[in-house]
Amino acid sequence: MSGASRRWTAGPDLAGEFPLELTTYVFHLFAVVSRHREARLEETLRPLGLNLSRHRALSVIQRLQPCAMSEVADYCAVDRTTMTRTIDLMVAAGFVQRATPPEDRRQVILTLTELGAATCESSLKAVFDLNRELFGAVPEEEQRGVARAFEAVVGALVKDEDLLRRLLLRDGL
Repeated sequence: MSGASRRWTAGPDLAGEFPLELTTYVFHLFAVVSRHREARLEETLRPLGLNLSRHRALSVIQRLQPCAMSEVADYCAVDRTTMTRTIDLMVAAGFVQRATPPEDRRQVILTLTELGAATCESSLKAVFDLNRELFGAVPEEEQRGVARAFEAVVGALVKDEDLLRRLLLRDGL
């Protein structure tokens, strides 16, 4: 038996519309869209002195400031150590300020500098423009259906209700 014939594959889409079983195909497409969109965003953000992870951190800080490092890590869905390295680079670039409250020296509070705020505004516009371009041919109701479906998937993945509310941006901000 050859390696190709022993390879596991998802079953076919029973309706015959897609090359794989529907849920497997949805996640395949999600991965393809994510990867190629992220590559386009990296190119778009580079002239601003950002990459995608720095843009995400910058936009989260802009939304929550003043905020703790752990909050930014939660919203960006990365571990705190990785976020600390990202923030270190953004502090060095002049985008973010760090402060330590005298009442709790273990905590780090983040805010944007003027340069960070201006860069964030430019990067958000670039991201919004690309998002509109990519979804331009998809009717609004279908976009809403995609959003509802992914909210349900996130809900199935994240059991902590407070974190889920924050990740779905339903925390009143």
